[in-house]
Amino acid sequence: MIEIRDVTRSYGSFKALDSASLAIREGEFFSLLGPSGCGKTTLLRMIAGFDTPTSGSIAVDGQPMDGIPANRRPTNMVFQSYAIFPHLNVEQNVAYGLRRLKLAAGEEKRRVEEALAQVSLTGLGKRRATELSGG
Repeated sequence: MIEIRDVTRSYGSFKALDSASLAIREGEFFSLLGPSGCGKTTLLRMIAGFDTPTSGSIAVDGQPMDGIPANRRPTNMVFQSYAIFPHLNVEQNVAYGLRRLKLAAGEEKRRVEEALAQVSLTGLGKRRATELSGG
């Protein structure tokens, strides 16, 4: 059984997940549904051991997962495919395709901000692309 109790994950002042609690029993089929950015991937990353809760607890078969690395947990995760450069932030990934146009710095910045606004990512340009929800 996987037990999630009052799990919260914050990045600075932003709460990616706020007081989530659930239990998934052995043999049960479970779907985690919600709108993009609601914390689904964040929760799955914490269950798998790729991220840690800011508060709350995660246990598998009654064993707390605190301090247990991903490769030692009885869980696994299949990742979404990213067509991004993981070493660049969101703005840099968006701007990469504009570099060949040799735009003035101000014009490149304007176009990047416009593109981010079109996909509801205004204000998130300095984050690493891997910190964004993929779903």
